[in-house]
Amino acid sequence: MSVKVGEKVHIFEAMKKCIVLAASLIILYACEPSSGPASTITSRDSSLIDVPDSTSMQITDSVAIIATTDTVTYNAAQLVGKWLQPVPGLDDEMQGFLLKKNGKAVSINTYSLVYDKWLLQHDTLLLWNHAEGVHSKDSAATIDTTIIKSLTDTSLVLFPIKAVPGYREQYRKSIIHLP
Repeated sequence: MSVKVGEKVHIFEAMKKCIVLAASLIILYACEPSSGPASTITSRDSSLIDVPDSTSMQITDSVAIIATTDTVTYNAAQLVGKWLQPVPGLDDEMQGFLLKKNGKAVSINTYSLVYDKWLLQHDTLLLWNHAEGVHSKDSAATIDTTIIKSLTDTSLVLFPIKAVPGYREQYRKSIIHLP
């Protein structure tokens, strides 16, 4: 059987087309998503198998919460007076506030923080204040809420509710000298 040169080229081109077609079909078949449901993969996932709890864990100790109306209550008359503490970093300087009987409060050496009034509710001391002389976008009046941790005739320990646990502000009562 004799094949001419032109026919060889034609046969070679036909074989080339068949190879390209076969390769394309293999690639198409490989890239086609599987027709099986996706749940078959998750159904073989052992983390989804419901295994009954075989432990015999029993709660033998519990904490009882007892509702109580007992709260620490301080006498507002004990708070009336001048309360001072050292200025941080300047131990010779003192700062604080003066609490008056009529509910008025006065800042002492706090420069931009001005106390306006105060109120005692059980163990909570509320101090109304505003910023003065500071170019701040928020100079609105605010209320400092502090929990009284201890109060004696000469000592006041406060915990500001916005402070980190364990933080305390300690004040000493100063004698007011009237002229």
